[in-house]
Amino acid sequence: MKPGHNFISAGAILKLKNTIWAFPYLAVMGLIWGYLADASSGAIVGLVVAVAVNILIGSVTPVFNGPRGGSAVSTRSKPAKNSIIVPKKPASDLNAVRYHKLCYQFDDALLKIEEILAEDPDFVEALFLKAQILWEGFEDCQAARGCLLKILATEPDKKAVFHRWALFFLNKLSEK
Repeated sequence: MKPGHNFISAGAILKLKNTIWAFPYLAVMGLIWGYLADASSGAIVGLVVAVAVNILIGSVTPVFNGPRGGSAVSTRSKPAKNSIIVPKKPASDLNAVRYHKLCYQFDDALLKIEEILAEDPDFVEALFLKAQILWEGFEDCQAARGCLLKILATEPDKKAVFHRWALFFLNKLSEK
């Protein structure tokens, strides 16, 4: 077998996950129902039925939450480069910023948000957090306004969440 061909496709992982998640619940229900119906032999039958239903659920649910247009299992031998979705910035970095902001540690929050924006200057969620930090921690209205205007320029879709939030925040800053 070639080194690049030994992997589990996303569809196979999805099927496995959909098969495993319900098993504990179905097993307990099958044991209880089987035991109530016919003591220990009924419990075994109930467990077997639970396993069968669990496998059925695992094979059917990818139809509902799998990829559009067909099978949940990929027919490719290798995943395409663009098929793997990697977030621009890990949520843990943004959570650290939010934590510092919540604890009124605005200096630490600003340092961390600057690190994030150094890697991706158009990251609208980070820009919005920076605007909040600049206003709440330093009362720097001009710098906060600059971040919000950059969000509006970066995210021109008026229905996008951060566009609407930035517009609302900008209006609040204009009132002050």
